[in-house]
This record gives sequence, structure tokens and C-alpha cells, in this order.
Amino acid sequence: MSPKRLQKKSQFESLDLDNDGVVSDEEIEKADRILSMEVAEEKADSQRRMAWACLLSVIILTILLVSPFVAETRVSALSDLVGLFYISMAGVIGAHMGVQAWMSRR
Repeated sequence: MSPKRLQKKSQFESLDLDNDGVVSDEEIEKADRILSMEVAEEKADSQRRMAWACLLSVIILTILLVSPFVAETRVSALSDLVGLFYISMAGVIGAHMGVQAWMSRR
């Protein structure tokens, strides 16, 4: 049985790593591993950006609360909401750091 040859400009042409016109099982597995690594890297990047956004939002809120732009009465009225905000942002940041530490041990 002869191997299946690719048509010109086939969508699977990029999987043919040795340019022999035939896509072998090994080439498909390599392409699949490369794709899964790229997806994992994109996921890690988005999680890192999310953790940084949480950290920056906590810093900005803290600066705003201690600045003279916000009245003291408003700060005390929003204290429960601000506390929940800090706890939730710290949870996201802590989860990201914990998972990164756990993954580096694996």
C-alpha cells in the first residue's frame, strides 16, 4: 500500500516537516505536540497578564484611597466593598503564584 501524497497547497502541507510530500504519523504527532505547547504558552501568558492586572488594580485603588481626591466619608461608606475587592484580587494573585510555584516543582 503506497502512502497518501499531498495535493499542492494542501491545508496539511505545513505538517510535512521533511518536505517529502507525505505526512507521516510521526509528523502529525510532532505538529500536535507543538500546537499543544503553543496553546499552553498562550494560556500561561494570559494568566500572567490577569495577575498583573489584578496587582496593578490593587495598587491604583490603594493610591486613590489615600489621596485627597476621595473624601473620607466615601472611603468609610465603601470599606466593605473595598475589602472584598482586596480579598478577591489577592486570591487571583495568590492562586497564580501558587500554581507557578507548584508547576516549577513538577
